[in-house]
Amino acid sequence: MNTPLNKVTCPVFQKNRIETLTDGVFAIAMTLLVTGLNIPQLNGIIISGSVDSILINLFPDFIHYIIAFVLLAGFWWSSHLRSQYTHSIDSTMSFLTITTLLFVGLIPFSTNLAGDFPLNTHATIIFELNLFAIGLLSVLQWNHLLHNTTCLDPNVNRNVLFLNRTDAYIFPVLSAIAILLAILSIPGGIFIYFVTPVYMIVMWLKETKIHAIKKKKVQKTV
Repeated sequence: MNTPLNKVTCPVFQKNRIETLTDGVFAIAMTLLVTGLNIPQLNGIIISGSVDSILINLFPDFIHYIIAFVLLAGFWWSSHLRSQYTHSIDSTMSFLTITTLLFVGLIPFSTNLAGDFPLNTHATIIFELNLFAIGLLSVLQWNHLLHNTTCLDPNVNRNVLFLNRTDAYIFPVLSAIAILLAILSIPGGIFIYFVTPVYMIVMWLKETKIHAIKKKKVQKTV
């Protein structure tokens, strides 16, 4: 009996191994983000005015924490979708995934740096470049699935992959805009990422609609 083509061309990893690694790195990075919310040590009695000033000083850190956490959740969601569409992982996808995790692991550092120095252009750009790298790698992974389908589930519609790749562009585009605003010394560029939660809700509604349509088709054929 001849070996199926996809078994020959896609022999590197079972996808559950890379899924476990990916989930672990994302979980650790998202947990470590909270360590950037450091409360300074105060000598003597803490009065209400001191607490208020601490909260005000922590505001940039808190904003960066929320943005980084939501973006990491979005990147993880995108990774989860790609995994659902594949039955195994080839060497190129493994390389892209490992490289993505490299930058995911740097997110707590770049987030803390940008939160501690919110008005420093270099600190802001490092944070934005970190996010840009992850977003670009996500696009490259979707693009790889579109052009190398040997590891795909045979039931996957290529149009779905195309739409997901198009959706993934929002992350590097937002990062590129934020980097440009930082270079031009225009404050508030970080708030552009608040578009992301709206985008994630739209993604969730889209996936829910797709599953509902598939369910109706299955019910009609029964």
